[in-house]
Amino acid sequence: LTLASNERIPLKPYMRMIFEIRDLKHATPATTSRAGILYISTDTGFQWRSIIASWVSKNEFEESIATALTAHFEKYVASTLKFFSKSMTPIVHCEDTSMVMSLLRFLENQLTPEVLKTCEENKELLEANFVFCSVWAFGAALSIGDDGTDYKKTFSDWWKRSFKTVQFPNKDSVFDYYLMADGTFDAWEESPAFSKVEFDSRTMSMSEVTVATSETASVTYWMQALVNGGYPIMLCGLSGTGKTQMVNGLLQSFKPEDHLSLSINMNFYSSGTALQAIMETALQKQTASTYGPPGGAKMVYFIDDLNLPMVDAYNTQSAIALVRQHLDYTHWYDPIKLSLKTIVNCQYIAAMNPTAGSFLINPRLQRWFTTFAQAMPNLSSLSTIYQTFLEGHYVSNGFEQEIVNKIPDLIKATLAVHKDVTETFRKTAANFHYEFNIRH
Repeated sequence: LTLASNERIPLKPYMRMIFEIRDLKHATPATTSRAGILYISTDTGFQWRSIIASWVSKNEFEESIATALTAHFEKYVASTLKFFSKSMTPIVHCEDTSMVMSLLRFLENQLTPEVLKTCEENKELLEANFVFCSVWAFGAALSIGDDGTDYKKTFSDWWKRSFKTVQFPNKDSVFDYYLMADGTFDAWEESPAFSKVEFDSRTMSMSEVTVATSETASVTYWMQALVNGGYPIMLCGLSGTGKTQMVNGLLQSFKPEDHLSLSINMNFYSSGTALQAIMETALQKQTASTYGPPGGAKMVYFIDDLNLPMVDAYNTQSAIALVRQHLDYTHWYDPIKLSLKTIVNCQYIAAMNPTAGSFLINPRLQRWFTTFAQAMPNLSSLSTIYQTFLEGHYVSNGFEQEIVNKIPDLIKATLAVHKDVTETFRKTAANFHYEFNIRH
């Protein structure tokens, strides 16, 4: 075997090498001519059906529950994946297996022992939980497309037309409702993930406060569930949509004895070596070759702008390759001693702008993440956010009530001007700095 550095590794007659790769784009003609290609098709859904069967078997449900769950998987998953592949365009490409894995992760959070005990007598509650998890597993990565199509609304309308056993309220979309303990749907404002904040500009900074809205409450609810399960999370959206702020709000809510966190901002020059050095600063040696966070807590790495590192001549990014290696094999190597380091009790939350950097990342890494599309907040949410800050500032600084009462009108006028500016001053190649988002 000849490496890119021209170093030759001799193989004995009894040795064989198996490569699992995306393509042979950068392989030499000598390698291509000797490679035996085995293509594994995904058309029949064998992969995701196997994942489901393994999950049901592993969890050892009661026979009635297992039978009902299997029936729900057959009823909802295949037709939803077919519709998704034909009519939906997610913010980043999501494999069928990745969306099914997200569904199983959500179900693990919802189907607690108490809920399962109730579901043995009330099968409608089991299906309601399954539907609630399904719409988020398949629709979380949907947003507004480049042509202006609202894919979340399209998906919601299709779901309501196709599946009528579990009824969502007619008003708004399926993503605007939280499943209550009794199996009914209510607004996300009634969920445990929603909480009101009091802002005092004399002692608090706006960057320290995450104002809860129906959109942020829904994503925060699932993010909290995934963190508790130890699963990777990704937020995708344009610049200024509040991805970093939402994650920071989640990280600040952790108890230090349970979860530690480390925020890492990627840039064009971020390399695998530099990223490894940063991540190892938060770890300590536990055994001869095992490393993990101190005190028995779990470590959450928040990697912002995941897709910004430079793409090399072979279409790879070393920093991303390091994260993929850790997720795939739970280890990486010491770059000096060349010894193996097993990294335990660590997980990732990532955020990226799919219109910047390398746009997309290696699908072998993307498949690990449960992806949420983060769109610009709607007018109602923007009003809630700005009113929280303005009212907190005016009240804490002793403004007269007459001025405080003018806040709603001031916000409406500001949003109207912002709307006109964004529609009039379009971003072009000549005016690439025309960027008007929630940050401004």
